[in-house]
Parts: sequence; C-alpha cells; structure tokens
Amino acid sequence: MSAAVATPCALAANEIVAGSITNSPPMIAYASDGSTLQGVIVDLAAAMSQKLGKPIVFKSMPFSGLIPAMEAKRIDITFTLMNDTPEREKVLDFVDFFNLGTKLLVQKGNPDHVTGLRSLCGKTVSSVQGSTQVQLVEQANTKCVAAGKPPIHNLQYAQPADARLQVQTGHVAAFLGNSPVMVYLAKHAGDGKIFDVVQGKEYQPVPLGIGVSKSDPKLRDALQAALNAIIRDGTYMKILDKYGVQSGAVQSASINGGSHLAM
Repeated sequence: MSAAVATPCALAANEIVAGSITNSPPMIAYASDGSTLQGVIVDLAAAMSQKLGKPIVFKSMPFSGLIPAMEAKRIDITFTLMNDTPEREKVLDFVDFFNLGTKLLVQKGNPDHVTGLRSLCGKTVSSVQGSTQVQLVEQANTKCVAAGKPPIHNLQYAQPADARLQVQTGHVAAFLGNSPVMVYLAKHAGDGKIFDVVQGKEYQPVPLGIGVSKSDPKLRDALQAALNAIIRDGTYMKILDKYGVQSGAVQSASINGGSHLAM
C-alpha cells in the first residue's frame, strides 16, 4: 500500500514552490558549496514531498517579500521562519509545524551588558524587516518611553545575515531573532567565538507555519495531511533530533494555531 498522502486535484502542478529566507541555520541555509540547501525546514519539505507525491522546491527571497510574492502568485507557499500570528492570518492560512520564541544575540562577552528586553532602553538593536521581532522591539520601546527612559533604536534589515553582522561589528547591542537560530550561531559561528545568547527568558513563543493562500484550502489540507503523516511515522522527530531542536516539536499539525495569540 502506498505511503503517499491522497493528493487533491488542486495539486495539478508538477511541484510546489515554497518561498523562504535561506540564511538561518539550522532551520534553512546553504551548505558550504553555496548551492545546496540544508536544515530542518529542507528535510521536513523533502519528507512531506514523499507523502505528497511531488517535490516542494525552494525559492530564496527576503522575508519582507514573502507575503507579496504569495499575493502575486509567484510562489505557492511560504515555508520558512514565519510565525503564525493573528495579523498574518488575515491574508494567509497556516499549517503549523514548529514552536519557537525569540532570543537576543549579542557580541561575544556581551560588552553592552544586555540582560533582556528591559535592558535595551537607550541601546541600538537590529531585526529583520517584517518579522514579529520588530513588534517585540516596538512593545519594549513603548515601555522604555513610558518609564521615562531613552528609546530603543531598531535597525531593520531585509536579510538576517545583515542584521547579525551589525552585532558582530559592534554597531548594535543585540539582534533579536528566532531562538534555535540564535543558539546555533552562538555555538557554531567562528567556532563559538563571535556571539553569545542572552540567557533566561524566551520571548514571544509562537508557532511557525507554512503559509498557504486562503483561496487554496485543498493545498492547505494536503500539506497538513503530509505533515501529520511524517509526525505519526516518526520521521518528523528524527529530523528535529538531527539538528538538536526537538524542544520545538509539535504533537500534530494544526491550522491557524496562532489565532489566539495577542501580538
């Protein structure tokens, strides 16, 4: 009996094109050859492709361009580090595949003595354009100003690598990014000699979701079925274990699981 998930007739194309940022290890990034994508998301997509009976192929683009690309029908889905939030659910449906929060990445030795969001008043930070971390900085800044403290200056970049570079060069005190990526970079970048992660609270824990057009419920449901299939057969946890991110595992693939979150 075939292990493939029953594929709706709506999936008539030979492949499913997924838009993604491609520089956020261990979730998704290019290998040292500069052309081969690897990471949690890549492996999940490959496993789901087997269930769907057609490949999920990736198209690299800036984070801020993902939803516009969906609206223009240049891609079929987003499969990346995009949080499922109530605001985004106004334009996309999400198949949730991972849970994660935000951590603060700082220069090795933490020269600006960053201890958490409350310590950022009067400091300059970096984030990715269009990310939920931008909202997190805005919320923290509001609290700084209300307390009579100097504001937080947030430099926003299209690519995570550019935002991280500002930390490495000392131009900003911290970069706010997705937890598994921040932990990975602190451990592996420059053999662990470039960055530190601020220990303690993980901010804004929310699900990551595969974004699908609201006009294509058949594709959404097929992706949910494929994801649930690899969860049930154990492939999902093997992939997460491989990259050391099993703490973000979901028990099942929910639709629009971020709808209850207040951002």
